[in-house]
Amino acid sequence: MTFVTILGYFGILLLLLAFFLLVIGQLKVIDMHYMMLNLLGAFLVLLHLYSGGTVPVFQTIAAWLFISVYGFYKHHVATTT
Repeated sequence: MTFVTILGYFGILLLLLAFFLLVIGQLKVIDMHYMMLNLLGAFLVLLHLYSGGTVPVFQTIAAWLFISVYGFYKHHVATTT
């Protein structure tokens, strides 16, 4: 198992953890921790997919990453104004 593959598995773990914490009420969609877990998780999965994943999955995770960045930016702008 390569280092990039391990990073990909860790990214999936972060995405699942974020979703689980959201479902059990420990995090809210607007929480910075939720956004950061999504952002980092998507980035790590994207690294793994870049090294040999399928195109549709790569595109899905890339979209997930951009949506996470948008949410992070929107939250940052909302809290600084």
